[in-house]
Amino acid sequence: MISGRDIIFISSIEWDFLWQIHQEIALQFALAGNRVLYIENTGIRSPRLKDSGRIIRRLRRWIRSLFSHGVREVLPSIFVTSPLVMPPFSASASRFLNRHLLIPRLRRISQKLGFNDPLLWAYLPTDTVVDLVRLLSKPHSVVVYYCGADFTLLASNAQQCRDHETELLKLSDLVLTTCSRLAERCRRYNGKVHIIPAVVNLDEFSLIENHEAATNPGTNLFSGLPRPIIGYVGGLHRFIDHELLFEVMRRRPDWSWIFVGAITSDMNKLAAMPNAHFIGQRPHASLAQYIKEFDVCLVPYVNNASTATVVPMKVNEYLAMGKPVVSTMLPTVCDFNDRHRVLITAPNQAEEFLKAIEDALSLPNDAEMSRRRREVAELGNCKIVLKTISQWLELALHEKSSPPATIESVVVPST
Repeated sequence: MISGRDIIFISSIEWDFLWQIHQEIALQFALAGNRVLYIENTGIRSPRLKDSGRIIRRLRRWIRSLFSHGVREVLPSIFVTSPLVMPPFSASASRFLNRHLLIPRLRRISQKLGFNDPLLWAYLPTDTVVDLVRLLSKPHSVVVYYCGADFTLLASNAQQCRDHETELLKLSDLVLTTCSRLAERCRRYNGKVHIIPAVVNLDEFSLIENHEAATNPGTNLFSGLPRPIIGYVGGLHRFIDHELLFEVMRRRPDWSWIFVGAITSDMNKLAAMPNAHFIGQRPHASLAQYIKEFDVCLVPYVNNASTATVVPMKVNEYLAMGKPVVSTMLPTVCDFNDRHRVLITAPNQAEEFLKAIEDALSLPNDAEMSRRRREVAELGNCKIVLKTISQWLELALHEKSSPPATIESVVVPST
């Protein structure tokens, strides 16, 4: 694992939002002895009315940060800043304002922290991020682009997003992707592309038998609810198949349906169901307490172009605890299951999805089955995955620091 480096993450989510690979990777690098500056989401599209709450929260964080020179230390060696920037893909005047007034503030924060030749890790393919990378880069800086989604489907301007992703790919010394489809697209412009699995912190998500030994065995979060308990952890967003969930919950009113996560889309129809239980967002480290109570864990996403490259981090978290998992037939999940055969997948149709859950409930609940799921999750062990990434980074750092060959230093073989 690399150590003693300064790393700047240009993220696509807020630090305090749902814990995803963004925060996990930043945390693991900090624990390994690196200093991290985490720049919160600079956006993929122009804000809308429904984003007003998020904008207000960003303004509050920005105002509070003024008293700490624009940055806050959330954990040892992890500094977070909430930048105010103009939306991406805007008019030239907005980009000019970003380049000459707003983005330079982030460079000053980096300089105040004493970051030298920082490693730059970008999550968004926007003009804002490209400008940030160019501004923050030093001669020996290594640039990493983590391509975790097809952002052209989410951006306010798909063509500009595509153009700036091409520019970012050409600037990058290393490209990480989550699936073969994204990797193929990135390899058109960069030859150093690697596919990595969804990481999981195995220390937080232990097999049931191990987890219960370390906690109060009398604790049961859902002792008053009828079983089976069908559960989901993660964001309750627009990629959740609301209609599918409503129909399966309607057909099984005697089952308990648990949802743990931040609500970012309209859940009123589901919340009105008497067998639905919305717990809200909880600290990532506490999710294992909920998952251990689930009889079946769900990944109930819609199956469309926007989710075609989604690799749910929660799959490995469920499996790490030895739990049966039922998912809709996302391409990445189906590819994963073709290799490992530890999930049950079903179309986004109530009857077939319910049958998949019932099949999962009928599986033997034994130690051998749990260990098999755990073994698959271990392939995404964050410590091992990041050790591999570190080797690629070391190679890129070596190439950046090595002086280019000159005519005098080239040895010409004799003929």
